[in-house]
Amino acid sequence: MAEANLTGRGDDRDPVLIVDDERSMRQLLAAALNLAGIRTVEAASGAQALDLLRHQRFAAVLLDNRMPDMTGLETLVALRARPETRTLPVILVTGDEEVADRVRGLQAGADDYVVKPFHPDELVARVRAQLRGQQAWAEALERQLRERAAIAGALCRVNPEATPEGTAEIVCTELRTLRGLAGAAVVVFAPGGLAVPIAVQNLTAWDMEAGRPLARDVAHYLETRAERGPWIEHEESGRALRPPSRREVVACAPMRGDGQTLGVLALAASPTSSLGEEAGAALSAAIDFAAITAGLLAPSLLHHGERHQRRSQLEDVLRSRAFSPVFQPIVELRGARIIGFEALTRFHDGTPPDDRFAEASALDRGVELEAATLLAALDAAPALPRTAWLSVNVSPLLVLAPGVLEEAVDVARRPLVLELTEHDRIDDYRVLRRAIDRLGDNVRLSVDDAGSGFASLRHVLALQPTFVKLDHTWVSGIHNDPARQALVAGLGHFARTTGCVLIAEGVETEPELEVLRELAVDLGQGFLFGHPAPAPDPDPDYAA
Repeated sequence: MAEANLTGRGDDRDPVLIVDDERSMRQLLAAALNLAGIRTVEAASGAQALDLLRHQRFAAVLLDNRMPDMTGLETLVALRARPETRTLPVILVTGDEEVADRVRGLQAGADDYVVKPFHPDELVARVRAQLRGQQAWAEALERQLRERAAIAGALCRVNPEATPEGTAEIVCTELRTLRGLAGAAVVVFAPGGLAVPIAVQNLTAWDMEAGRPLARDVAHYLETRAERGPWIEHEESGRALRPPSRREVVACAPMRGDGQTLGVLALAASPTSSLGEEAGAALSAAIDFAAITAGLLAPSLLHHGERHQRRSQLEDVLRSRAFSPVFQPIVELRGARIIGFEALTRFHDGTPPDDRFAEASALDRGVELEAATLLAALDAAPALPRTAWLSVNVSPLLVLAPGVLEEAVDVARRPLVLELTEHDRIDDYRVLRRAIDRLGDNVRLSVDDAGSGFASLRHVLALQPTFVKLDHTWVSGIHNDPARQALVAGLGHFARTTGCVLIAEGVETEPELEVLRELAVDLGQGFLFGHPAPAPDPDPDYAA
């Protein structure tokens, strides 16, 4: 049964039909309109609404887009198929995520839409706009809706893999084709209280420049103001938006997604002497397209925010040197004499080193973190026996970075072994080999973890290293695996033929040690000989 709601204000216009399967939402919509003096009638389904429209006149229809049995879009198609309701104003009520449904609704004949959660003033403004009967206004509205539908369709075809900046630039370019708009900008909120314009076109508010964070007080103002809903910035608002020579009225609407405010869409109205229709049209467009823009940007912005947070955490690690070097001995397998140490890094927050270095590389800070941890190891290395060489992990990018390893060689004052990490591809072996040779005779090369990653026998052939490290997966349990014994024996022959020395990593048991000795592996490293530990006090037996 339909429910009628009367305002008691003597309004004799036809009522607005509210169609929604949720009673609480119908009551909320009706309350907002009744308080504004607009009578309403409620229907709980599309079928009930169509039946009511056969027997009663209505000024407009407020139609929920998602209903069981008969959806809002199906109801709309049925309305437009009837001559008596073909031109009846219909406003779709949609959710934040229903951008594609919104476009289909406009294409099917919807006159406007309201996005949940909505502001009551916005709802009333949109309904009243539809209730105006002047023919000239109706024609202008039809033209505007066509333009917005075309732009909405164009934006829905934007490549979702594009960068946030690229997507925002497309949004601004499309929106500037709307009548009455002079400029556009997309501002996103970033961790740490920042507000960053990622696209700006012909809009001077707050001295916006794409990629440059806004002033802290402006960022705070925008973030706080956006929580209250859409608004218009103008000369009377008390904010200094523009140089004195130019007046600028800016309509702003919050971009919301995934339960949070992502930023603000700002549209500059065409210059006018007063806050009139241009400002209202700009605000309406900002509200409409903020939801679409948020839908386009939300996935990449959330990823962008996470990336910014990870970068900030990494900067804290670098600034506070929140890491410490540890050293693991490398020994002769016959006699167990320590001849070298591998420098490793432990991060104070417990992050696994491989994860931290991989993250730094993904954030384009890999070389910086490598250099910092390398210098930390060299600072601690004087406490190691002076006769032992020091092995340090390096990536090809660090080897080619100007000045970093030259400084390391000067600081070390002992033989250095550069272990090329196994996870990095080498594009030009000759360039890399020449860079290592320039470091002098006191620097030797090791191919780390042979048999995994990119550290293949091709590395050995192309780089001619002094050492080749056997991956620990080849060593663990080798005494019980004849196949791996055969592989190591073959690699040992290959190493001796090419002038390399084998280092077995991950040696943990006496049986593994015995088999490696039988296979003529020269050097070893693993828990059997010592765990990674801070540099010990200087041993007098190794003193100068």
